[in-house]
Amino acid sequence: MNIDLLIKMANEIGEFFNGAEVHDAQAAARDVANHIRRYWEPRMRAQMLKYYEERQGAGLTELAKNAVALLYEAGKAAPPAAPSKGAGA
Repeated sequence: MNIDLLIKMANEIGEFFNGAEVHDAQAAARDVANHIRRYWEPRMRAQMLKYYEERQGAGLTELAKNAVALLYEAGKAAPPAAPSKGAGA
């Protein structure tokens, strides 16, 4: 997917949660991160996280950037996925 579209989507999600009656910037960032985690396809998330790593989230609003940073840090802290058992294992 086009990264510019992903940036636009993340910023729009941030606008939605920023408009909610949440006056806590960290809570809003967690809400945006949770939305991305729950509703974005894994390839979309992976592309955004790679972009964040390479470009530090250029083009993202502050809220969207904080949300992606939360996802990025959570991914670094997650244990590696267990290898899948193939036939004959």
